[in-house]
Amino acid sequence: MNHNLTNIFQGMILIILSPFFMGTLNKIKALMRGYKGPSVLQVYYDLSKLSKKDTIRSGRSSFVTEYGPVMALSVAVTCSFMIPVIFVGSKNSLGNLILIVFLLGGIKLADALIGLDSSSTFGGMGTSRELFLSMLAEPVMFLIIMYLYFQYGTLNIFEITLNNLHMSTTTAGDILAFVSFFIVLIVENARLPIDNPETHLELTMIHEAMVLDLSGRDLLLIELASMIKFAIFITMIVNIFIPFGISTSFAIPLIIEAAGLFLAKVFAVLFVIAMIEVLIAKSRLFRAPDLIAVSFSLIIAAISFSRFID
Repeated sequence: MNHNLTNIFQGMILIILSPFFMGTLNKIKALMRGYKGPSVLQVYYDLSKLSKKDTIRSGRSSFVTEYGPVMALSVAVTCSFMIPVIFVGSKNSLGNLILIVFLLGGIKLADALIGLDSSSTFGGMGTSRELFLSMLAEPVMFLIIMYLYFQYGTLNIFEITLNNLHMSTTTAGDILAFVSFFIVLIVENARLPIDNPETHLELTMIHEAMVLDLSGRDLLLIELASMIKFAIFITMIVNIFIPFGISTSFAIPLIIEAAGLFLAKVFAVLFVIAMIEVLIAKSRLFRAPDLIAVSFSLIIAAISFSRFID
């Protein structure tokens, strides 16, 4: 089957399932806290309600607020077509990790510009906090890419997944890189203990502060872009470091099996994230560099294992 068609197929699956992943995370957290909680499909209902609401913009806002949400969603959708989800072929021209990281940074850029555009003090505060964390987390992400290049000799995520799928052993460097990537996932997607997405309190807001002035369609596009970005990071971590079960042949039985195993791996990651968010309180902003420093130390150790020990 044509690789472009398979990439479109996989990307559409990821886009459709991204609100479901967020709903599943909310459901797991509710069950851990001892109450029933909303349905896993509640997020779809919330997005549907936003699509029916009027869009209200600040009188100080410019074209940035008008086109920023479209830019964020367009970048998120583009990235979803550039990573393997349930199928990885022998050759694929897409999937350059450096390009993916730069594109994902475009979502953050759109959010930051929107936060500044309304001239809101909350927006400026959230933007400064978000960019402060990004300044620390993005170098770690590029070190993770460096480790993957040293380990697999390519920057293509499809080839990395395929090569790791055929490897029989897991090295110490892989484990360290996995934990480092997981911390970056937490930071880049504004999850606890870095940010609390369930509150709008001034002392805790980062992502929510940047989009506080949005409503209706604008908020829908930004929220959906954030969900897709979250799903992309989870998909990348499970398919790079835990690729077992991903299909190398586009046969219906293998694709169904790969989809089931993919969902199982994603739910496992969501369970760990939910457990962290239930058991750990939000930390102070200036404690966040300590967590990122742990991620940095882990990936440096992983590179050392890869180059000098393994």
